[in-house]
Amino acid sequence: MKVPGPFGTRRKNAAWLSDQSRPTRGRVRPAGRRYQWRWLALTAAVAVAAPLAWWATTRPTVPPPARLPSTVSIPFSASADTYVSSARPDVNRGNSPVLRTASRPKIMSYLTFRVSGISGTVTASTLRLWANVADLRGAAVHAAPGSWHEDSITASNAPAVGQAVALTGQVGAKTWVTADVTPLVAGNGVVSMALTQVGSGSGQYDSREGAHPPELVVQTTSGSRAPSPHSAAAVLRATIEAVPNATAYRYATQDDHGRSMDALKIISKPGGGYLGVYHNGPHGVFQVYVAESRDLLHWTSRALLDNDASQPAIAALSDSGYLLADEAHVNRAAKLRILRFRYYASLAALLSGRADRTNEASLTLAPGSAKAEGTPNIFSATLSPDLSHSRIVVGFHYRRPHGLDRPGIGVLTNFSSWSGRSDTALEAALRADGVSGAIGDRDAVSFLGAPLELVEAQAGTGSEWDVYLYDQRTHIATPLHIRTHQGSRSFGNPTVTSLRGPSGATALVFTLFLPVPAPNGEAGELVYYHTYSAGKSTGNPP
Repeated sequence: MKVPGPFGTRRKNAAWLSDQSRPTRGRVRPAGRRYQWRWLALTAAVAVAAPLAWWATTRPTVPPPARLPSTVSIPFSASADTYVSSARPDVNRGNSPVLRTASRPKIMSYLTFRVSGISGTVTASTLRLWANVADLRGAAVHAAPGSWHEDSITASNAPAVGQAVALTGQVGAKTWVTADVTPLVAGNGVVSMALTQVGSGSGQYDSREGAHPPELVVQTTSGSRAPSPHSAAAVLRATIEAVPNATAYRYATQDDHGRSMDALKIISKPGGGYLGVYHNGPHGVFQVYVAESRDLLHWTSRALLDNDASQPAIAALSDSGYLLADEAHVNRAAKLRILRFRYYASLAALLSGRADRTNEASLTLAPGSAKAEGTPNIFSATLSPDLSHSRIVVGFHYRRPHGLDRPGIGVLTNFSSWSGRSDTALEAALRADGVSGAIGDRDAVSFLGAPLELVEAQAGTGSEWDVYLYDQRTHIATPLHIRTHQGSRSFGNPTVTSLRGPSGATALVFTLFLPVPAPNGEAGELVYYHTYSAGKSTGNPP
């Protein structure tokens, strides 16, 4: 059997046919010679047929791209909307043809939608507003859980709103503007939200009495094909487990300088291509780098981002900047490690390694010396509207002296105030599945409407690491049985990103670190991805 090399792309094998022999014409040969020719023909046929039969039974099969469940998008018009102003706190404007936002005086708008008749799982919800004027900063969308009535609400009795869940970004004049409000829509029912001004300035949008009324577009999986969170987890599980079935893969991934790209995290790059952050260094003294790629497999290093640091994570921000989080050694002799955050104001700043701001989080769950908090992943980063008014949520692990690595969740507020807590739900799910060792790095993805995490953990006290799939909705952790070409058994630093693949199709890209010793050619960073085609499907694994 031919052993796969470090690179791979699934291909179809071209079938071939042997030439058919033609009947002979002319004089009749003697019987003895006729039998001799028949024997030779039979021998030749067997010689040709045997390899063909072997090839037909052993050739690799190429299943079609995995097909995701079909989706349905249903628009809903606002059932009530208005705006209130602190300048005239007792005035009701329920019949106004416009919705307004402003910082001074404080003006905010309220909208209600009645979602009904949907089936299946809500996978996305988008608020659409027609903007009458341009606004450099745009509006923020909040949940408005209190009750209010269009014909009686004023600034004096308007319900309080929660933190922003979405931003419109910069708004142009006389055009539609959208905001992703998926967290506000769980299914059928009343959805109430509020709009506030981001930063200084003002905005104006058509109300339901205007020419272009607001819409809430709810996307769901349709009918009986709607996947539950369990089936979403099943699809993701089958996808990550089958490395040989990947659209493309690369073992022992290196950048153009020959550096191993350990703990690689990949995101899309504006304008096309991909960005990746990773660490590399001899004898455990790591440095963090950023690189670019066009095909997810070959990488060109661009800049050094951090010294004596490792386990990086990266996220693109709404202001066109980038956030880097990593595990930094601040006292190597005492084995003291903390979470370090760096902000890059632009893509150019990131690719040249010029951080505009840095924050080093204080130890909260593992205070004192000889303790560590590290291996961050970025769950969310919301700017309202800038870094000084932001909320960054990360996962990480912490370790006390003589203790095991355990999972935590932290919040960096306004890029200045840090708080952390134990992730008891994740730890309880892993312990319930038999994990008795350390719990380390992880990454998260929203897949088919289900919030899922990949987590590295040690089932026992040995050195091998396993990867678990954790469903945030059900709080169930399931061990993954990842199959590589040569049968590697230990996997760490899992990451997953949903993006557009090199072909333009939707793809899930995974990265895993395969420690030494590993089978021939597999040690190091593994990158592989699966592409999908849209269409009707039962949601079965690829």
